[in-house]
Amino acid sequence: MRYATYSQRARALFIDSIWWTVIVLFIPLGPSTDDILTAPEALASSIILWLMMAQCIPILVTGVLWAVWGTSPGKRAMRLRVVDADTGQPMTVKQAMLCTVGYLLTFATCGAGFLWVPFNPRKQALHDRVANTVVIDVAATVGNLPTRK
Repeated sequence: MRYATYSQRARALFIDSIWWTVIVLFIPLGPSTDDILTAPEALASSIILWLMMAQCIPILVTGVLWAVWGTSPGKRAMRLRVVDADTGQPMTVKQAMLCTVGYLLTFATCGAGFLWVPFNPRKQALHDRVANTVVIDVAATVGNLPTRK
């Protein structure tokens, strides 16, 4: 298996952030502007709620895509796949759930969980270590990968 590089993962995350932005912009999260203007004392709590939801919804959607596809749209575009670190088999639903929880932790620490990638021999970020997964470069990996059943 050839592990995805930090720069490949960063490009995939950039692509994912585009569709995350679309979700956040077009799905109403929290109260409307009219509601905030009629109750200005709720502005701070509304902003906190919106920020939490704007982070959590895209990450949870990504977790579902990991469980179904074994990859996110950004990783798919970059020809990367998330697999079990020990076997190279597609990740399980349990690993996808653990990876999602780890992803929430990674983003809760302002992305600090990604700082492990350049220094880890298997190029794992925090969420990969939590779920015991690795991100591989499908185009560079010799042989066929096992398919999801």
